[in-house]
Amino acid sequence: MQSKSIEQLENDYWKEPSEFPTNLVKRCFEYRKIKVTELTIEQIRLLISQKIGIEFLIGIALEKLEQNIIVEGDLYEGDLLDSVSKVPTEFWNKNSTEFLNFKNIFESNKEKIISELGEKEYNRISERIKASC
Repeated sequence: MQSKSIEQLENDYWKEPSEFPTNLVKRCFEYRKIKVTELTIEQIRLLISQKIGIEFLIGIALEKLEQNIIVEGDLYEGDLLDSVSKVPTEFWNKNSTEFLNFKNIFESNKEKIISELGEKEYNRISERIKASC
């Protein structure tokens, strides 16, 4: 599974437009073609934030968060954590094992999150998780 790209896993091949409306759309188009095992933190973060291929990326994202809860893509420390915390409740409802795994990773890293990102950010993410329960 992980030796395939999102477009292969979804069996959904987007037609290449002659011109992309935005750089974001262009990057999403390109990232969907990369094998999921070869995606960078930033690429995973961006795809998850755009709700693209979440079911194929969430496991990888959780592994990265387990290794370093405040791992960052190109935006800021903890940006992957922030993106995962914004995954729609509908996804978590269908994937309760992954949700519990995410919740456990988050809770077991409470001290690191507070010391590195601040209590305000910890509370903000905590509220999102509670809202998804």
